[in-house]
Amino acid sequence: MKTAYDIDIAVIGGGASGLAAAVAAGRELDGSRQLVLFDAQPRCGKKLLATGNGRCNLTNRSAKPSRYHTDDRQALSRVFSGVNVHDTLCFFDSLGLVCREEDEGRIYPSCGQASAVLDLLRLELARLNIPEVCGCRVEKIRRTDEGFQLTSPLGMIRAKQVILTCGGRAAPNLGGVDWGYELLRSLGHSVTPLHPSLCPLPVDSPHLSSLKGIRAHARASVLDEQGVIYSDTGEVQFGDKALSGIVIFQLSSASANVRGDGLRVELDMLPEKEKDGLIDMLTRRRVLLPHLTLENYLTGVFNKRVGMCLLKEAGMTPLSRPVSELSDSDIRRIAAVIKRWRFPVNGRAQWNSAQVTSGGARLSEFDGLTMQSRLCKGLYAAGEVLNVDGFCGGYNLQWAWSSGILAGRSCAHAAVSL
Repeated sequence: MKTAYDIDIAVIGGGASGLAAAVAAGRELDGSRQLVLFDAQPRCGKKLLATGNGRCNLTNRSAKPSRYHTDDRQALSRVFSGVNVHDTLCFFDSLGLVCREEDEGRIYPSCGQASAVLDLLRLELARLNIPEVCGCRVEKIRRTDEGFQLTSPLGMIRAKQVILTCGGRAAPNLGGVDWGYELLRSLGHSVTPLHPSLCPLPVDSPHLSSLKGIRAHARASVLDEQGVIYSDTGEVQFGDKALSGIVIFQLSSASANVRGDGLRVELDMLPEKEKDGLIDMLTRRRVLLPHLTLENYLTGVFNKRVGMCLLKEAGMTPLSRPVSELSDSDIRRIAAVIKRWRFPVNGRAQWNSAQVTSGGARLSEFDGLTMQSRLCKGLYAAGEVLNVDGFCGGYNLQWAWSSGILAGRSCAHAAVSL
């Protein structure tokens, strides 16, 4: 096979972490070494353009190891000690990006455009004379005495060092892939099981079809046979066969690696009220509204369709009965459903609906201070291909920036000494 490139550093993957790594390495090298960014997609950064609904939730002020899932929290702490949120904002400030902080610590570009983030990263690559070679999937990688040999459709790529940043399996419609895991396996790395995360949860309920598109404020919990795995409060969106919304995405993240049947979601539809207070409120409504039929008993408390479904779940059919017929026992049953509306989780989410991958190459097999492989000298990795995933709200992009910048800088420092 012909040699298409003979370079010092090959960055494999042009997503968020790869772009950050290439820029960080290029700045350290300042033209003293040859660096090329390779991406399998027709254009770099396709997935980045979709983040934050096109606004790019760049990071979160509260990003810290406790907001992530990984096999090595100590290594994760080392990464964030090397490049934290402040360092990341300084990095983007140096590119010309102005940011603003919104609710719950979420940080966005002031212009509200993910495309601006991508444009500024690519403009810096151009300034540093770092080529972007797109439509080039690295199919194989082999360690040699001189560095690495990469097999690609363009021919053989020879590189003294490699930064692997080809992303994860989530969102294949936006460029999500799983071959990065195979490349790492071929170099001796182990990969944990992969699961969709930050996605709707498929659930069973006879009432969901009538609620499609409705949003409601609730406290949501995901449970297995041992009890509560995680709870959060926020907006839940009802779908035909799934629950969605940011709060549900957080639940999917917390439960992505949970094995076995019996996983379920419980919604507290009035989290601000204790059960006894709720019973008092419902009893008072029976007195105030005896002339109404049950279909309108909860109108004014919930969306009418949500209220009707809660009553059906509590076994109050037919809803044509007058409110005055409700017994004290009926009211307690209705209150119980409002406080614990149960939805059995039906299988696993689809990769197309997932924002990130839970699982990946074990972080413990990489040095958290440099992102260099502990098993293969000269190999660095960053981003979603590693076993690190965070909650919704800018955490996963912060991981991409932190690990990518650290890998790029560390690889560049090592390249100078070769």
